[in-house]
Amino acid sequence: MKKIFILLFSLIITITISACTAKEDANLLKVSSSSEKLVGENYKTVISQLEKIGFTNIKTVVLDDLVTGWLTKDGEIKQVEINGKTSFSANTSFPKDSKIVVTYHTFPKKEKSDTKSTSEPRSGSSAESNQEILTAKNNKDLANLLAVKNELDPIVSEFAKKYGGKTIEFDGNIANKMPHENYKTRYDFLIRVGDYSKTSAIGPNFKFQDVNVSDLHLTGSKIPENIVEGQNIHIIAKVVEYNEKQGLFFLEPISTQIR
Repeated sequence: MKKIFILLFSLIITITISACTAKEDANLLKVSSSSEKLVGENYKTVISQLEKIGFTNIKTVVLDDLVTGWLTKDGEIKQVEINGKTSFSANTSFPKDSKIVVTYHTFPKKEKSDTKSTSEPRSGSSAESNQEILTAKNNKDLANLLAVKNELDPIVSEFAKKYGGKTIEFDGNIANKMPHENYKTRYDFLIRVGDYSKTSAIGPNFKFQDVNVSDLHLTGSKIPENIVEGQNIHIIAKVVEYNEKQGLFFLEPISTQIR
């Protein structure tokens, strides 16, 4: 009789532990991406993904620190914190009611309204003249820039400082394409002037940094399935800045057409 009692007691304990474990497992959810990969993604997309997984306590922190939005995009995530942890791996388990704080970049409210009001300049205004596209034919400085034989020529830095924010247009080529950091669909494109060549190159080391293929705004009748090294392109882009230490001239693509 004593043995039967012991067996029954052990069985009850086992069932109780199993039930508690099952309940505990049901309360745990796995994140699909690491904290590192979430940085740079759009906050709305990430929040939607977290909600689909089942997390219920998601908050946001807004950093209204953007000025141009060229290198860091509006809505781009700076950090995701889960229960105080800002570093975690993919498939890490957290309770479904964990406090999640998504911190992202955006424009100050005043600058957002200013940007909207200047997007449709009045006829004859200075804003309208700023929209003029510079080409080698209508701007001697751009013609000289595109013809430099040394990508570190002082002309490059001078042009970037003088024409920051202006729009330029020229024929170029994709000299190199690399994934941006650890992303699979975001890239860094090295752009050189003229037709592609493995043995020679002219002009500055132009760069489209941290862009999706969709960010290139492909136009024309020859839109390829893939954008690869060696393709000749016609570019309309905005001047961002020149990094003298890296020797890179950053541009924001406005329109890209395969030649």
